[in-house]
Amino acid sequence: MTKALLIIPAIDLSDGHCARCVLGEPGTENLYRGMSNNPVQMAQLWRRENAKCIHVRDNDSFSGADNTASVKAAIAMQQAVDIPIQFVSLQYDSVVLRHLLDSGVYRVAVNALIVTDPEEVHRLVADYGNNRVALGIRAENGFVHFRDMASVEDQQLIRQAYALGIRRVIYGEKKWEGALAGQDPAVIERVASAAPARYTMAGGIANSEQLWELQRIAPQNVDSVVIGRALYENRFPCQQIWRSAEAVLEPDLQNQLEDGRQSSISKLDKTAGTQRSDQPPT
Repeated sequence: MTKALLIIPAIDLSDGHCARCVLGEPGTENLYRGMSNNPVQMAQLWRRENAKCIHVRDNDSFSGADNTASVKAAIAMQQAVDIPIQFVSLQYDSVVLRHLLDSGVYRVAVNALIVTDPEEVHRLVADYGNNRVALGIRAENGFVHFRDMASVEDQQLIRQAYALGIRRVIYGEKKWEGALAGQDPAVIERVASAAPARYTMAGGIANSEQLWELQRIAPQNVDSVVIGRALYENRFPCQQIWRSAEAVLEPDLQNQLEDGRQSSISKLDKTAGTQRSDQPPT
């Protein structure tokens, strides 16, 4: 049986605002611009369109800027949707990571901390579980592409993380980011063989054909893919249905956005006992 990859929409945050804006129907520009200024609304948009998990990237931490606003936004996003938020940032200690987890954010990704304080990574996994603590890697030519980590091989970091109890790896290549050129099968095969963890591949996907190809060639332990630019540019056929519906409902949605209420078509069925639908639990 062919496995189905979980598609995870990406929201990049800078100073508490979304770095990307959805391209909607003519006349809906203000609606989506407003959502970009309100990450909670953006998270609700993707949930309304059947997302089962949302990937949040903290651009501020990677650039060395103050990320307080983006951390607050991620917590608010998690409180507003009934699916997991996974938060990827560059942290050299665990203070922010513990704050996020204690505030309800489902999953955080560690990276530099594995090198600077591996014992604390082990404690994080012990305290919160390996569902909620992942490894996040941005790589280039087989090496980790973070400040002060350029000499660390990506496979080496994966093995270190696995030894500390981590069982989920979120992996992206610098050259995949925003390129819409697909992902490199050789890289995926190499990375996924580093340790028997579960892998999420991030970036590069431009359309449904590339998605199907990734699903065909990906090893069994690659179970999900993060997609950013292509979703915001509506490069998947099913998205036109949503954009058309939002264009019809635009005045009502705009009013809801302005007064801070959740839009009528973004209200979710909240049945008792419903669990977060991230797959798989690792």
